[in-house]
Amino acid sequence: MDREEIRRIVEKVLEKKGLYGKAEPCSGSPVPEGPVIPVEVSARHVHLTREALDTLFGPGSGLTEKRALSQPGEFLSGERVRLIGPKGDIANVAVLGPLRQAVQAEISLTDARVLGVEAPLRLSGNLSGAADLYIAGPAGILHAKGAAIIAKNHIHLRPQDAEALGVPEGAGVRVRVNTARPLVFEDVAIRVGDTFMPAMHIDFDEANACMLGTGDRAEILGEAAPPPEAAPGREGAPVRPQTPLQKPPQRILVTEADAKRLAAKGGGTLSFAKGSIITPAAKDVFSGAGCSVKFV
Repeated sequence: MDREEIRRIVEKVLEKKGLYGKAEPCSGSPVPEGPVIPVEVSARHVHLTREALDTLFGPGSGLTEKRALSQPGEFLSGERVRLIGPKGDIANVAVLGPLRQAVQAEISLTDARVLGVEAPLRLSGNLSGAADLYIAGPAGILHAKGAAIIAKNHIHLRPQDAEALGVPEGAGVRVRVNTARPLVFEDVAIRVGDTFMPAMHIDFDEANACMLGTGDRAEILGEAAPPPEAAPGREGAPVRPQTPLQKPPQRILVTEADAKRLAAKGGGTLSFAKGSIITPAAKDVFSGAGCSVKFV
């Protein structure tokens, strides 16, 4: 399905009058009375710069478009990376395109605890107080300083949608997700752009909390009361001091070039620090040279 097909489907559902239509509620959930909008789950992912892509995948590398996303021009790539924090790591993390001007890792609170980072709640693009972590790819490791955030839930609207709803860019609204476990989200941020398509984005922690299913929609209930300035979910709210990110163990990533250099010194057993990442190409080199690997 290409972007134009996605656009036609979404516009059919959310054309000017349809934006105010009724959604079919789940059994036991309230019947919507306000505007309804599709809800999409945003899984953990990273956005990379040209320089970061070169570091992780090799000079001159590109992103392979795997699937178009609902927001025009954005896509899921076939490339994957590993996120590494002070306490743990998460593999097979998606890279979204196109490339950006800053490296950004969008994770959930659960992910942040697995990694051991103090990531703040921020809208995409706001990296104030963002956490440090390492990003590992098949060609190298990137020390991503001030890159990790927990993405704040938000609603994408076109200017005409925002005008029809009477909600400006940056406003906060109350939203009820009409699922088998209905849930009201407070202070959901409105984002307005000419290239946007109407959709609400939440992360997996939030989706699991409300048992979100395919095709579920959200009902906009009206403007939210301003939260306290220091509330954790407030844009610009202070964050707790971060746990210092230590340098990863020596040889945390073993590439094919590393393997050839080590194998040239002779066979035998090679020791690496626990948590080291050995690329498939490096494993093939070790195997062909009769080298065994152990982690200490």
